[in-house]
Amino acid sequence: MCILKIYSSTSSFKEFSKTGSVPVFSVFDKGEYRNSSRTRICKEYVISLDVSKKDWDDFSGQVKDAIEFLSKYFNELEMLFSSHSIDDAYLDFPLNSRLNEEIGNQNDRLPKELISLAGKLNLGIEMATYS
Repeated sequence: MCILKIYSSTSSFKEFSKTGSVPVFSVFDKGEYRNSSRTRICKEYVISLDVSKKDWDDFSGQVKDAIEFLSKYFNELEMLFSSHSIDDAYLDFPLNSRLNEEIGNQNDRLPKELISLAGKLNLGIEMATYS
């Protein structure tokens, strides 16, 4: 499951989420509740785009999907970034930790094709490892 998270302090993404063809995971305006128990209020405008549905233990599949996603929606994303004041945007790759008593180090490499596409859109990349 890879998500493209985009944040703005001034620009709502609601209209884009209704008219664009990019698959939207979630969208929140500043001041809206982010959860059903109404305990977390959004401090900024946020849109999360559904990049990959691959499992957390399929990093190579997530990366392949991210390359396809950025290639397919590049022009639409470029238009979104030019029409909104973006504070931060990054691909969020969740990963399962492979560390145990026998494995003391975990390396996950990003291919240059993904880095190049992300760089052209001024995207950061986050790889969050969970035990």
